[in-house]
Amino acid sequence: MLLKNIYFFFKSIIPRLLQIQLRRYHVYRQHKLHTDNWPIDRKSVKPPDEWAGWPDGKKFALVLTHDIESANGLNKCYQLMEIDEQLGFRSSFNFVSEDYLVPTELRRQLTDHGFEVGVHGLHHCNNLFRSKLIFQKQVIQINRYLKEWGSVGFRSPSMYHNLELLHHLNIEYDASTFDTDPFEPQPDGIGTIFPFWVSGNSNHKGYVEIPYTLPQDFLLFILMQQKNIDIWKKKLDWVAENGGMALFISHPDYMNFDSVSHHEKYPSKYYEDFLIYIKTKYEGQYWHVLPKDLARFWINNYKRKIILDYGRKKHKKKKIWIDLDNTPHIPFFKPIIDELNKRGYECIMTARDAYQVLDLADRYGLKYKKIGHHYGKQKLLKVWGTMIRSLELLPFIIKNKPAVAVSHGSRTQIIASRLSGVSSLVLIDYEHAQGLVIIHPNHIMVPNLISTSSFKIPQEKISQYPGIKEDVYVVSYTPNPSIINELKIDDRKIIITIRPPATEAHYFCQASEMLFEASMRYLLQKEETQLILLPRNKRQEAFVKETWASAVKSGRIIIPDHAVNGLDLMWYSDLVISGGGTMNREAAALGVPVYSIFRGTIGAVDHYLSQQGRLILLEQPADLQSKIKLVRRNKNRELEHTDKAALNAIVDKIEQICAERSK
Repeated sequence: MLLKNIYFFFKSIIPRLLQIQLRRYHVYRQHKLHTDNWPIDRKSVKPPDEWAGWPDGKKFALVLTHDIESANGLNKCYQLMEIDEQLGFRSSFNFVSEDYLVPTELRRQLTDHGFEVGVHGLHHCNNLFRSKLIFQKQVIQINRYLKEWGSVGFRSPSMYHNLELLHHLNIEYDASTFDTDPFEPQPDGIGTIFPFWVSGNSNHKGYVEIPYTLPQDFLLFILMQQKNIDIWKKKLDWVAENGGMALFISHPDYMNFDSVSHHEKYPSKYYEDFLIYIKTKYEGQYWHVLPKDLARFWINNYKRKIILDYGRKKHKKKKIWIDLDNTPHIPFFKPIIDELNKRGYECIMTARDAYQVLDLADRYGLKYKKIGHHYGKQKLLKVWGTMIRSLELLPFIIKNKPAVAVSHGSRTQIIASRLSGVSSLVLIDYEHAQGLVIIHPNHIMVPNLISTSSFKIPQEKISQYPGIKEDVYVVSYTPNPSIINELKIDDRKIIITIRPPATEAHYFCQASEMLFEASMRYLLQKEETQLILLPRNKRQEAFVKETWASAVKSGRIIIPDHAVNGLDLMWYSDLVISGGGTMNREAAALGVPVYSIFRGTIGAVDHYLSQQGRLILLEQPADLQSKIKLVRRNKNRELEHTDKAALNAIVDKIEQICAERSK
């Protein structure tokens, strides 16, 4: 199941021929594991209670259906209809309503000749059951096509199914399930070769579920590369012997009506030979019926109430999964976690072994599972590391089954969430951050200082919170002076906290590094200063120790040997110089003078703080002398606390997503 989810997630970027090869390999592996229940599941033979058999004493029921996946298949419908007619059969043609134009004349000719027309979803490439919200958005359109086409039956693309949600469709039957098929994206077989009634409730009527019971042609001839119809014959004979329903699916998209071979086509003669086999061996023994007529027979004779288990499980605390993949995430998420716990949610956390994430998480008392590490600055290694960690997160998701995944820009969490079907909320406070093309979170939340038009995604996916990200946790901050002794800070001097630029980040600009080095040289010339340096990695630490060895040795430069509380450090500093956005904004939120040496594209939040005079942008080395004010500040003043509007807005959004997923 895990490999299958990974394949379907990356399907859109994999060449079609490679897709086929990967699926063939998957089928090969799965086939070896399921020889006991495919193509025949012997546990599925039990008929319904009070079973009186098929009409006119027939031995078994025969239902033929054709799913048209693309315009290529649409062009072959008349040829397929001709084969059915010539051999005395009738079938249902199921069309994908919005992937191609289904001519009115084709639908009319089908029904005039005794065939049936069904709806095969809006788009074949999508799982419309990913969430109730997604399904509800498509219900109106699907019901419109059902009415317009005079159809009473539905089949979901790729055989995804959710029997409870299907009550919202105006149908008499659904045909999106199967008795056994471990090769499908959603492989949970129904375990019966008979139709069954799915009861409704006070708001919805019920419908008949009609599972397919013969292996699909694409599986047999394209993926398994069978060269005969023996498996069809074997399964049909077994269904007939047990008096069940033989429901067959073919796809004209994959049929070859000429002699030209193709890796994704099989001879239409296979289908024709199978019909001849049925007609010859079982003449007079089968009830050949359209799906709609079988459904009406079942309603009239075997309608039973079936109470579904969906949504009836004992209430459990919903789990919110938070991924910590960078140091600033720890103080940011701590109050969010506390508030979620107060509201009755269980927070589970993963943390990446990068920068000082684990050390700081320990200091904050957060319980987490360590997964993944940093793969370095090189772009290819970054991409590789992202893919690896995404896969490493999957077992954690499968075990814990979170309701919502929340992060501050964790690409790996987004990918893993999409692979596992978990709804994701990504918080972003820098609109110029680069993402991966294939990553599309379910929800994005940004400060209201950032225009939602900055993001090239559907606007309904974006929400906002008031203020800036740092308001979430600075609001509850209380200064702790113990850091002065902890780091041996000389409070007689002008204390300056310095954070180098993120040289390994995608947004790194060489000018930031030049400003950092110029700042160090300028400040060390001032005897009244003491610098607290917070390097991002061992390379930066080694560079500083080598370049300014005497200043480090004398205590003019202090480099903490462990993770420290950044808010405490900034509060007891006289000013902050930083190449990172989070520390700049934290200092601004605390009211500490802060100077930014970040020279990448300036985001909306930093522009706002700069205009307010709360953040000074240093653009060139000359600005060091003209803009920086080396004065001591009053550290005993009372911190002005703002309200918790930003915190509450974020937690409210998480609750909203949980509620939507559980509807």
